[in-house]
Amino acid sequence: MAYLHGPHAEIGDLADEVSGFIRRRLHGAPLGRTATAADLDAALANSITSGGLGAAKAWRLMTDVVVANTVGIDSERFLAFIPVSPSAAAAWADAVVGAASFPAESWLEAAGAVAAENQVLRLLADFAGMPAAAGGCFMSGGSIGNLSALAVARDQQPDRRMVAVADSAHASVHNTLHLLGLTAFVVATDDDGRLSARALRDALRGRSDVGTVVASAGSTNAGLIDDLDGIADVAAETGSWFHVDAAYGGAALFLAEFRDRLRGIGRADSFIVDPHKWLFAPAGSCALLYRNPALASKVHTQHGPYIDVFRKSGDEWNPSDFGYQLTRRASGLALWFSLVVHGIDAMQEAIGKGLELARYAAAAISNADPRLSVVMAPELSVVLFRREGWGSADWSAWARRLLADGIAFVAPTTWRGEPVGRLVFMHPLTPTSVIDEIVATLVIEPPDLASHLESDT
Repeated sequence: MAYLHGPHAEIGDLADEVSGFIRRRLHGAPLGRTATAADLDAALANSITSGGLGAAKAWRLMTDVVVANTVGIDSERFLAFIPVSPSAAAAWADAVVGAASFPAESWLEAAGAVAAENQVLRLLADFAGMPAAAGGCFMSGGSIGNLSALAVARDQQPDRRMVAVADSAHASVHNTLHLLGLTAFVVATDDDGRLSARALRDALRGRSDVGTVVASAGSTNAGLIDDLDGIADVAAETGSWFHVDAAYGGAALFLAEFRDRLRGIGRADSFIVDPHKWLFAPAGSCALLYRNPALASKVHTQHGPYIDVFRKSGDEWNPSDFGYQLTRRASGLALWFSLVVHGIDAMQEAIGKGLELARYAAAAISNADPRLSVVMAPELSVVLFRREGWGSADWSAWARRLLADGIAFVAPTTWRGEPVGRLVFMHPLTPTSVIDEIVATLVIEPPDLASHLESDT
């Protein structure tokens, strides 16, 4: 009989191996690589058997195949999409959460975990300027956070099923509207890429079918903050629910100098922030806050003979009452622990490093070659830039070359239909030398780059 649990669990030296892996990973994550499906199918063939391979062989498969063929999103050289760079304290706390499997959907089961998470929610609400009654829960990510918030918005305006969104809104917002049976009313952003109160007001003039307005505090593609305060005015004028997707840029609430740019988020009926983005928590976390959480509870509270026991005294705070998750990981504990260990000042310094790196990159690109230019000065930590003469194929080849050479993982994008380069800086330990390496590759002519790729293959 194989022992799965308890002191006799047959795992050999796995505890030491995993602990060592975590320590090494936190010391410096490798950039990693990707692989073909055929290669991975072959490497993992016959790994699941009736009798098991044993801990030693299984761990080798994990490290030599699974980990080795996965891009290190926590690497200081991962500059694509929105990186994840968990602090050491957060990563170790998350390991505790995983080992303990806290059933964090209810106060009855996880009072300590929920109370700790609520401290973080209160801190975010205070930074945003939300009222004392504001509250919410942690979810598994921004997509389900947006879904949960907009489900509440829908039920406040059941006859007004159009939702005003910017043309820069995250894909999860559009997917959410589809799932909820709502319709997007897309409003064009201004020339600077931001949704303005003027544009929104003009677009909504004469309409009575829009019941929700969604704005961004840090658009994913360009890192831009919409006119939150002005949009809050328009939402109030039209009697619309105001939701802010601050999954990425909401971390800037920790910086006093950025709160003025984020003014208006405190007037939102709901907003989200993803700690796994710029607050250095492990992947799988979203803070969801409501101005009036009682409205959310009416929408999301689940009932059944086996779960009504959650609500006996009437004053319990059950996270499952505020979002579309019953079984829920205590995904806010890692951020709470990191803040308790290091304090707010350290978090501010780490967030600020991303801003410094973005400004350095923008200057380095602008000064390197006449063919290079930034699309706009970075507002947060995203840098969009042009390379004269390059099209989509050139950008793709450039990105592949950077990964193959172990320089960086990047993902070009488009800006108003134009193929451009994109870099995102969040990891506080990304050295400026990485930026210098990347900029040096941008002066290679496309034919030379293509030849370089061909010779490598």
